Amino acid sequence: MRISYFFKDTKPFGQLVGLFVLLLVCFVLAAGLQLAVPAGDGASGIRMELVMQGVSQLLIFLLPVVLFAVLFRERAGQFLGFCSFRWWQPLLAMLILLLLMPAIDWLTKWNDDWDLGRIGERLRAVTAASEAVVERMLSLTGTGDFVLQLLVVALVPAVCEELFFRGGVQQIFKEWFGNGHVAVIVTAFVFSIAHGDVYGLVPRFAMGLLLGYLFLYTGSIVVNICAHFLNNAVIVVMYYLYHRGTIAFNPSEQMMLPWHVVAMCGVGALLLFWLYYLKKPSDDSHKSL
Repeated sequence: MRISYFFKDTKPFGQLVGLFVLLLVCFVLAAGLQLAVPAGDGASGIRMELVMQGVSQLLIFLLPVVLFAVLFRERAGQFLGFCSFRWWQPLLAMLILLLLMPAIDWLTKWNDDWDLGRIGERLRAVTAASEAVVERMLSLTGTGDFVLQLLVVALVPAVCEELFFRGGVQQIFKEWFGNGHVAVIVTAFVFSIAHGDVYGLVPRFAMGLLLGYLFLYTGSIVVNICAHFLNNAVIVVMYYLYHRGTIAFNPSEQMMLPWHVVAMCGVGALLLFWLYYLKKPSDDSHKSL
């Protein structure tokens, strides 16, 4: 008898509660592990911080959604989005994301200019502290360090967050509301809120919408992981080149391109999405692997 037999008929609200409980347990486990490992100094300390960041991501996001799929679904892999896809779909998704990056930068700048008074000052301090942690982890310039940064800051979050938010949360909301568009919007909001950064709320919501619709129309979590990985990898590469002195542009600043360039890139991205994901959906995109 499969373990999912006991939970397979659980209503969507009960599924969300189950996923939240698993998330909470895994979060406590990750927090305990973080406290148990002493912080180091210098480059070795940063490397250990990177490793622990990767382990925390695996525990907080990947473990609960995998346990949830096994407990609540008869076909865990299919539920999480491991299905067949056309070879060009991940490449097209990455191209669309690249074209939308200038618009995301504009949203980031607009969001960062919000004036929220005294509460905003405290929230901005929290944001600055989080950004300082990321910048410190991306400050090493060795070849091995670059590979570790790509793995921990780009690949692991792409895999873990896509499986949790799109493969898990969005799927549950889709069943609950009976509407894929509502599920995408609500999940994008949850995805943005979960990062705990008010001054990154809007661009992350926009990114959540893009990733949500990619999953809605392809059905493949691999397509999402590729797009999410590229978004993260661009940041890692920019910091690596910046700290090596190869480029002078500081990646912590937004690259504000002219509005007409942003508009053309945005229109191009939407046109590609419409032509290849909406107008001509893949006939076999939802077949399980």
